[in-house]
Amino acid sequence: MNHPPPPVRAGLHRPGDGQGELARWRLISLEKQLPQPRLLTGVGTPALVAALLLTLLAVFAFAYLGRDSEAGVPRAVTDSQRDFVRAVARGLDSSVARSREELARTAGAYDARPAGAATQLAALTRDQPKWRGVGVLDAGGKSTVAAVGQPVALPPGTAAGRIALPVVEGNDPRLLLVEPLSDGRLLVAELNLHIRTLRLDPKAKQAVLIAVPGGGRSLVQGAPVPADPALDGLITGAVGATSGGSTATRTGAPAAGPADRDPTAPIAPVTTADAVGKVGVVVVSLVYVPVTAAAVTREPLLAALVLLLGAGAVLLILQFGLVRPMRLLLVHAKAVASGNPTQGPPRTANAQVNRIASAFGTLAAQQRTTPAGRGPDDPTGGVPAGLAVVTAVVAVLLAAGGILATLAPHEDDLPAQVVRDSENQVAAVAGAVDDTLDGGYTKLALVGADNRTAGTGQLRRALDRLLDDNRRFRSGYLVSANGGVVTSVGRTPLRPGGPLPGEGGVVLHDVQGRLPIVYAYTQLADGRSLVAEFDVRYLTRLLERVDGRLRVVDVDQRDILDSAGYLAFEQVSSRQVRTAAAEALSGKPYARVAEVDGDHELLITAPVALEGSAAHLEWTVVAERPVTDYALPGNEMRQGALLVAVVAAGIGLLLFSWYYFFQLRPLRNLAREAATLAGGDSSRVISPRWHDDIGAVAVCLEVCRQAAVHGEQRLGGAARLRGTEGMPTAIMTKVPPRRKAGSRGVRSSRRGD
Repeated sequence: MNHPPPPVRAGLHRPGDGQGELARWRLISLEKQLPQPRLLTGVGTPALVAALLLTLLAVFAFAYLGRDSEAGVPRAVTDSQRDFVRAVARGLDSSVARSREELARTAGAYDARPAGAATQLAALTRDQPKWRGVGVLDAGGKSTVAAVGQPVALPPGTAAGRIALPVVEGNDPRLLLVEPLSDGRLLVAELNLHIRTLRLDPKAKQAVLIAVPGGGRSLVQGAPVPADPALDGLITGAVGATSGGSTATRTGAPAAGPADRDPTAPIAPVTTADAVGKVGVVVVSLVYVPVTAAAVTREPLLAALVLLLGAGAVLLILQFGLVRPMRLLLVHAKAVASGNPTQGPPRTANAQVNRIASAFGTLAAQQRTTPAGRGPDDPTGGVPAGLAVVTAVVAVLLAAGGILATLAPHEDDLPAQVVRDSENQVAAVAGAVDDTLDGGYTKLALVGADNRTAGTGQLRRALDRLLDDNRRFRSGYLVSANGGVVTSVGRTPLRPGGPLPGEGGVVLHDVQGRLPIVYAYTQLADGRSLVAEFDVRYLTRLLERVDGRLRVVDVDQRDILDSAGYLAFEQVSSRQVRTAAAEALSGKPYARVAEVDGDHELLITAPVALEGSAAHLEWTVVAERPVTDYALPGNEMRQGALLVAVVAAGIGLLLFSWYYFFQLRPLRNLAREAATLAGGDSSRVISPRWHDDIGAVAVCLEVCRQAAVHGEQRLGGAARLRGTEGMPTAIMTKVPPRRKAGSRGVRSSRRGD
């Protein structure tokens, strides 16, 4: 039984209009029973959230994309200088380490035979101009026992022990190395700190120096450093900052360029320093770099405007395509569900809303509450709600695509200093490969020279020590005169049996198989030979010192080593790479930006060795790196635009997912149920899926269904969630408890039976 209507409020009562008063009361009661949208559940909430996120993204894009518009040295130049100096310092540190090993080996020979000191010192310095002078001093370091080259002496107060003292005087930096001997004497050597010949840019007035923290500095290569207190402070600050073990960069104040350059383009001095291991010296590079002028670019503002337009498009499309039609439908649904007169169902731009409104019009006509209404067969028309959502998402994606298309310029060129620094780094890698191969052969030849007539056991121990001290080798073995392996250490040899070609050297065994077999060998006095195979992974790691793709190709343009995934001995397909590799073998340096496979890349080639034991291999190091990888203003703008576009696309995906799962699917299901109800099938209960506007329309549709089944009394404020009068009350019989004891007694009696 329905409850009587409550007292009406003032303004709702019109004399002689009892039916209208009842309808208004039903509307008030119905509204109290309808689900109310909460936070993030309204039909317009996804559009508002997406528009807000796009607005915030516009603010972020304006700030993020405009961060590099200030004047200054391009970051690509400072990055390349840092890598260049680090490579030079690493190479010098490796050279010092090898020299200390040679000096330690000489000290060991002296300890074994002190009488041959002069011969041992002469053997150390023979054909090695890096040694300025070597001598054996007494325990106090005051008198010389034996010496070769220029005289050496210990500074006063030097503690006896294995030490390294930097000596920086003029343009001749040196390192004083001390090795204690077993008889208390000291082996002292002066090592010239030579750096391999570098290709420096004369226009940039680049200078490479060796400095000592808190001490002097020496010019090694490049242009003389002018006497300038500001410049001295810049270099001193960079050298002092390397005490923490990291590369330091300091940039000076911009000034007018030289006469041979554009005077309107200022230049700034950039000093970069890196320590050489722990020997107490620092490599410093000084270069003058053109300063990028501050530019007020329109790209950040354009990106922000595009995103704001996208946010406005989302609001407009969804407002007229979904939000406003749903609100009109809810007003109409409330009127029909409360028995209020209507002027017919509203016609909107949404097809599903029109179908539901048409169903309400049919139900209103059945209730005889409207004089004229659209029938169930009236055309509804409109655009599907999903199309409106997709259109809004497409607007967001178009904004993201517009940012990528207009704010992502390609850099087609590089600063000259970046090209020179990269060229020096690739040359250093080629030198490292050559040092590994040639140095490996030298070490193996020394082992063979010391054990020319030794037995198998002694040679095996010598090879074992060689592999322990050199990670470049994967295996070492003794080969008989006919090529068979007598004994081996390390991993299983890859080289097939057979005679060795000649008396010694570095050999690439074959150009077939899944990996190259590179080995060094030396012949002994009795026809046997020592062989040491190089570890391909060790050689490949040398290529990884430089960013980008580095590979070693032979004279026939086949891939021998590669820092990226590759097939051994695969032919190089790029015509530009083949031409560059051929020029490098002819002695012509090649370092330029070229188009490789459709991309602008910095292509650099350098020969591995033009002389020495590895020269006959005719290998070339080829380095490729896309121009887009460098930290140039255009590249950084492109990366920032890509980030903004990806975030915008993510917002569009969020918008579509939110509407699809929480709005479109329930709306489509409700339209189907409304059409079924309007067609005369009132057996299915219509339940709200979500507590939002669509759920409220579903409740109104259920009210109309109940009115169609039970009559007009079910409209409006009828009680629906609690019991009604007339429900019978039944008294249920109490279930007696189980007789557990009796049950056990029955079971026990059965067991007794």
